Amino acid sequence: MTRVTTSKDVAKAAGVSQPTVSRALAGHPQVSPATRERVRKAAQELGYVPQESGRVLRSRRTRRIAVVSSPDDLLNPFHPQLIVPLHQALTAAGYRTTLLAETEDAAVLAQLTDGSVDGVVLTATDTGSAVPRHLAASGVPHVLVNRLVPEEGHPSCVADNRQGAADIAALVAGLGHTEVALVLGPRRLSTSLDREAGFRSVLASGRSVRTRVLRGGHDHATGVAAAQSLLDTAHRPTAILCASDEIALGVLHEARLRGVAVPGELTVTGFDDIPMAGWEPYALTTVRHDAGRMAAEAVRLLLSQLSPDADGAAPESVVLHADVVLRGRTPHQPHDSFLIHLGTWRRCHRL
Repeated sequence: MTRVTTSKDVAKAAGVSQPTVSRALAGHPQVSPATRERVRKAAQELGYVPQESGRVLRSRRTRRIAVVSSPDDLLNPFHPQLIVPLHQALTAAGYRTTLLAETEDAAVLAQLTDGSVDGVVLTATDTGSAVPRHLAASGVPHVLVNRLVPEEGHPSCVADNRQGAADIAALVAGLGHTEVALVLGPRRLSTSLDREAGFRSVLASGRSVRTRVLRGGHDHATGVAAAQSLLDTAHRPTAILCASDEIALGVLHEARLRGVAVPGELTVTGFDDIPMAGWEPYALTTVRHDAGRMAAEAVRLLLSQLSPDADGAAPESVVLHADVVLRGRTPHQPHDSFLIHLGTWRRCHRL
């Protein structure tokens, strides 16, 4: 049987007392920053997470929920569309919200599992994260929002990223484009993987469509860099499908600097429908999914776990439909082939 790492092990590795470990991981002000960092590093290296939280959670309620994000996501304009309704829904249910901006740090894991919160909402989990497993092992109610992990057993609420990406790819193919570029986000995110799969499911079936792929972050800088690379080629694409609106806005920015007419010479599409996508200077065709409904469903899934009547049923996963929003950066009207494909896709995949 594998031996469980204890706070005593962490204390020995960090060269401090056992009580100091508890104080350091709780962020106690009397622990110096240097000692706190040494303890955190030792805990992370040893994979230490407090194991008592399951029993604590069953015996009392704090009326507090932790919403775990990441620094990168907090800078993403889509994220407030998710965080604000999450906070509102939890407040309406009588819970206070604590926003945490790190996911893998040992101190954050300790805070999530030490009984100081009743449940956890994960909004920035990547596919390799150990956090959902730690929460499940500690008996902490939790839900993933806008993200999925490969392991089963974790309640989640996401948009149908594959369907949305397939619909907008069908739009581009229906406009007659044969040189298409995909600018994608990190492979470690389920949103990136599913949007890529949706794009490819349509473009791979086009006999005359040549596809190029670039990867980066879901940010403006990725779009700028991608446009610089793609628009310098002899056979530059006539359409660029972006895995997020931020990427698309970066592409539009660089295209404008180079005097490339959008939509006259280049079609650009995004994903998420952040507020800026609808601004007149951008008028970006994109994929919209209802962040407010996503937040409401996530809170419902979490509260069902916190209910005294929770019966240990299999975790529920909710997938919400996504819609293409046509704006001025897409030229002319879709060909009949797009409308036929879109109708067929929706009949087969709409929930």
